[in-house]
Amino acid sequence: MEISRSEYQAALEHIVQIALDRNDNVQDLPVVQQNPNYLEEEALLISNRLPELGQPLEKTISQVFETVLNGAPSMNGPRYFGWIMGGTTPASIVGDFLTTIYDLNMAFHQPKDTNAFTIEQLTLDMVLDLGHIPREAYPVKLLTTGATASNLAGMLLGRQWVAKKRFNINISEDGFCGKTIKLIGGSAHSSIIKAVGVAGIGRSNYIDVSLNERGSKWDLEKLEKILKEQKDGDSEASIVTVGYGEVHTVLFLRLPPVITLLIYQVIQVNTGGFTNDVDKIRALCTKYDAWLHIDATYGLYARAIPSHAQYVAHIELADSMASDAHKWLNVPYDCGLFYTKHMDMSLEIFAAAKASYLKIGRTITPQPMDIGIENSRRFRALPLYMSLLTYGAKGYKELFESNCKFAASLGEWIDLHPDFELLSPVYLHTFLFRVSAEQWTHPGGNEEFVNAVKKTEKAHVSSTMWNGQPAIRGSVNNWRTREDRDLSIVQQALEEAIRSRMPLKNNFN
Repeated sequence: MEISRSEYQAALEHIVQIALDRNDNVQDLPVVQQNPNYLEEEALLISNRLPELGQPLEKTISQVFETVLNGAPSMNGPRYFGWIMGGTTPASIVGDFLTTIYDLNMAFHQPKDTNAFTIEQLTLDMVLDLGHIPREAYPVKLLTTGATASNLAGMLLGRQWVAKKRFNINISEDGFCGKTIKLIGGSAHSSIIKAVGVAGIGRSNYIDVSLNERGSKWDLEKLEKILKEQKDGDSEASIVTVGYGEVHTVLFLRLPPVITLLIYQVIQVNTGGFTNDVDKIRALCTKYDAWLHIDATYGLYARAIPSHAQYVAHIELADSMASDAHKWLNVPYDCGLFYTKHMDMSLEIFAAAKASYLKIGRTITPQPMDIGIENSRRFRALPLYMSLLTYGAKGYKELFESNCKFAASLGEWIDLHPDFELLSPVYLHTFLFRVSAEQWTHPGGNEEFVNAVKKTEKAHVSSTMWNGQPAIRGSVNNWRTREDRDLSIVQQALEEAIRSRMPLKNNFN
């Protein structure tokens, strides 16, 4: 496994040069380059076998660029608006490199040896500071692989808490014992629906009480009726989930479970909304012994923007909260955030079963493996910690405001364009529209237009569904995105995509 210092140094210097060049030029690189021969190349790659003999590291680096990175999409570039893709700040890239070099295992908190877990806790508190949320609101906090894992943790804690509160059942020890846990929400994100399936709650046990497509307005009378009937009975209890800044939502949840599962895997819809009346929802949860979980995947950071903070009122009222740092905080994948008020539930679920060799002496802070799903995991707090320290609250606030301004400006341009239809007001940094030019309105035209945008290599947007119809969405999350440079380039990409197909001729019969 040993290689010479000179070979190692040459490889690292090569990588450093790549990092510097990419930092200087990523805004000019193709955003995405579609490969017409992808099926053949994929089949060829998969057929490769593990070589019996190794090869020089530099050759391996070259091979990786030939097969993977050459032509890879610039997902951390300024005009990649697909999904919710953040960039990577230079500070976070350096932090990620250091994380790999030192390779600390965050299963353990051993303050005599390293304060790494203390830094993780501090980092998570700094995120609360950024969102103007009292640190004491969430005594339990942990980094995860992403909001999906954080939402799963919230579902696991929620099912444990409501079962003990309502039925005096310890689900982690004894299972559901014939009781049913429901999930109540409004246009819940697909990761929430996935989480209730993984947690054994059941996707068919989701009840939607939203009154609009965004899930921002709820039928509170219906919510209270359900919760009251459950409390009056002895067989059901509920977790209530609220979306703050939710973007991809599953429709068709009232269809049979098998059909719902098939559809939600392939068709999602943009909402980008924030649930109103969280204080009233919290009051109902308290009154009827329900757990309140908030999915704030990126919406948490609206709290840092004075003009948008009202969208995220009462976030500190949740029993548990999920968010992401690899989206709007612009740190490398993967970095999810999880917060909860309930230390007792965390320890009851995650600390009960442990091998004898994992027992460690008493510490002030609980062991990471005792309050989260994972045992072994990397020191993913370090890139986030270094980025927060380097740019501070002011730097991140300027990033958020700049992205929101860019999305609003692009939304205004789309709204005025004769060939596009803005489908929804721009919320934060997300825009939703449809191509209305006649030559693109045939079945499949929406997806073809998205591909036409990609072919310009200037921008990336995603296809989605809105009100049962095809649509296009984009989310602006990157610290590099500049209105003075990138707005006109994105507009050019959309114009070029429109012109790539000639208008339909009138048919004069």
